[in-house]
Amino acid sequence: MTVLHIGVDDTDSKKGMCTTYVGAVAIDRLKKIGIELVGYPKLIRLNPNWKLKTRGNCAVAFTVEVPDSKKQEAKKIVLDTVNELAELDVETTNPGVVFLEGKKVPKKLAEFSQKVVQDVVELKDAEAIAREAGADVYKFKMGRGIIGALAAIGHPLEKDWTFELISYRAPEHRGKKRKVDEASVAEMDAKTRPETFDNLDPATGEIRITPHTPCPILYGIRGESPDAVLKASRMVKAAEPIECAVIFKTNQGTDEHLVQVKISGARPNLSVIVEGEVRKAPRIIPGGHVIFRLRDETGEIDCAAYEPTRQFREVVKRLAVGDRVRAHGGIKEKPELPLTVNLEKLEIFELTPQFRMENPICPLCGKRMKSEGRGKGYSCKKCKTKAPPGFPRGVEVFRGVDVGAFEVPPRARRHLARPLSRALRVKPPTREL
Repeated sequence: MTVLHIGVDDTDSKKGMCTTYVGAVAIDRLKKIGIELVGYPKLIRLNPNWKLKTRGNCAVAFTVEVPDSKKQEAKKIVLDTVNELAELDVETTNPGVVFLEGKKVPKKLAEFSQKVVQDVVELKDAEAIAREAGADVYKFKMGRGIIGALAAIGHPLEKDWTFELISYRAPEHRGKKRKVDEASVAEMDAKTRPETFDNLDPATGEIRITPHTPCPILYGIRGESPDAVLKASRMVKAAEPIECAVIFKTNQGTDEHLVQVKISGARPNLSVIVEGEVRKAPRIIPGGHVIFRLRDETGEIDCAAYEPTRQFREVVKRLAVGDRVRAHGGIKEKPELPLTVNLEKLEIFELTPQFRMENPICPLCGKRMKSEGRGKGYSCKKCKTKAPPGFPRGVEVFRGVDVGAFEVPPRARRHLARPLSRALRVKPPTREL
């Protein structure tokens, strides 16, 4: 028997195909010839800022034990599945498939995987790593997908992870409106949260488990364990047939894409955490986007809350010069614009006091005093108390925001962003269902 790790990426496009579905079909076809999975298949989200990404920028990997006599047949099944289902007619679809034999995945592949999630990796570097690891690489067209395929195989999912159960539509229903009962989703969310998350937008009630693209996915439920997502899926009522469903182990909702840097170290294609004080107050630009400027001892950078983040913008609008905050978000490569952190979360540590000038309060009776004229001080009409011109008048203003952590709503959340409802914790080993 041979332990075979299989990675697949870049089979989808905006037209509709999904890499997770390609993986699901390949797994099913392998099972039909008696080849079973080892553990859960992996769904690995890669750098969300990369300009050549497809939609959610995910790659899949899975491990099987295969008799040596069926090893070549197994590889052919996977390659034929990719060739059949990948949208090769789309210019930007450039699939890659990687096979790696052996129980242990080399540590260098874990390091490679982290770089692919957080930064940009060139195709030639992926090919060099594959050769060093002894992996077999198969490229379709340009074959850029081997980068993600290798990263998915190499990702250990050891520090933090979640699960997603994905249900796939029968072929005849793809491209049509999804028939999922919204009331059942709301009930499911109420009964399973926080063991599941991001099922709907709590502010609007908008359902978030169904995509809005013509892809094969009917719905996806994310949670802390296989039990949680399976239990939740049984509560969802669908009025159309489901072809199959797969539970993936994933890095979604983990904040793995973020790196903490000084502002001088921020650059395009990174997702960063930067801390400093507000240098320029928030301003609203056309489209309803809110921008403020942050500085630390190394430099300054713009931070943006875009219109789709809705109520999150109201928090950002209330910032003032001098406030101390920590900004989490991605930086897109846009040479025509200033370097900008697209906010995912905002932590406010310290608010600069803001004052409104009013006539002082009488120290004896508590009534507001009246001015006696410019430079003449104040007097209380009730008890006749006098106050000199320099008597304190400032009244601190509450700006409608306090220290704490704030996040964009689920509708605007990136796949990798960790919701505040998720506690980062060491989990027990995953068990099979």
